[in-house]
Amino acid sequence: MSPAVQAFEPGRIQTVSAPHRQERLYRCTVALIGLATPIQFEMMGILYVPEILLACVALWALVGGLGNPAFWRRPFVTMLACLAVTMAAYMVADLSLGTEPSNLLRGWARIVFLGSNFVGLYFLCRREPLNIVVYSVASAVGALGYLWWSGRLLEDWKFGASAPVTVLAASLAPILAPRGALAGSVALAAIGVAHILLDSREIGGNCLLAGVLLLARCSSVLRMKSFSYAVLGALTIGGIGALLYAYVLTDETYGQRRQLSNAWRTASLVTAVDGILESPWIGNGSQANNFELQSRYDSIFAERTGARYHGARTDTSTFSPHSQILQSWFEAGIFGTVFFLYLGWRLLRAVHSCIFRRELDAFSVLFAYCLLRATWHLFFSPFAGLARMDIAVAAVIVCVLAAERRTPAEFAA
Repeated sequence: MSPAVQAFEPGRIQTVSAPHRQERLYRCTVALIGLATPIQFEMMGILYVPEILLACVALWALVGGLGNPAFWRRPFVTMLACLAVTMAAYMVADLSLGTEPSNLLRGWARIVFLGSNFVGLYFLCRREPLNIVVYSVASAVGALGYLWWSGRLLEDWKFGASAPVTVLAASLAPILAPRGALAGSVALAAIGVAHILLDSREIGGNCLLAGVLLLARCSSVLRMKSFSYAVLGALTIGGIGALLYAYVLTDETYGQRRQLSNAWRTASLVTAVDGILESPWIGNGSQANNFELQSRYDSIFAERTGARYHGARTDTSTFSPHSQILQSWFEAGIFGTVFFLYLGWRLLRAVHSCIFRRELDAFSVLFAYCLLRATWHLFFSPFAGLARMDIAVAAVIVCVLAAERRTPAEFAA
């Protein structure tokens, strides 16, 4: 076990030290990839530099790991197989429907980059879970540095500093504080309330949920097992109360933006469901957008807000479903959802294991937050942009937690 991991609270993650030079190389690589998170450029869509770097790592990993049975273990292999089915569904849908080449390439590129992100991070982190923390901290620092450099650090909390600040708290509090898991849980719950006050509802809710559940688990670990259910109940009531109070307190300030956001989500979901019902098996193709779908979206949005939604520069489709599962179904048919459905099932199992079964350590807070947020994204967030990195990180955490059940000899192979 590496010295850095030995300094953590006792946990059950099996960490096998590679030769020091290789270990340092992997750690520097994930740090570089994380720091490059905000760097992007346009080429038939937005390309992110960390994804290009991870694609190179993934190619190296696949070539070097062909003869290594330890590399090709479940659930890693199963996830890749499910992603291949999703990719095949997109290809069938686009070729059958005659999707425009530009939309086809953008749609297929999302799947390819998601796969290379997953393979690259898995290769760098599967035997050194500490590298997940290193990547997370580096990506948060890179994002905050870019916001500061561009003068937008305090401009828009919800779409700016909220996510990187949360990741820093979830990653560093458990390492720096004496009782890491307990301190990290408190920090996560506290920052969750701050998010709600600043209208970052999705991150705030996930922070509160993860923080409350981990605090209840800490109470059982700290020789208060007989009171754990009472503590869980009290924390749940307190968390819900804080959530509602913060929401009501800020409704006057953010009420209009929340109304527009809710109307956009509703219009997107209803339009997508209509499209799915019309073509449940083949879907509507990558980046599907036509006059009929747009008209449905506009009418629903206008009915709820009295205004027409004009979109944003980064929108791939103004009515794109605000759900990764529904989006893959809408675009590629029922078989397009295979990867996301399997990932959802594995995420739920990993959340249960991370919060309720495994020993708490300095990884617990970050892992719980990432897993819960990825689960939320499956149902309530679009499949676009840097969401691919979030999916890949959560999938790697699932694989790392699954590796805990293996013997040290199997893990080190």
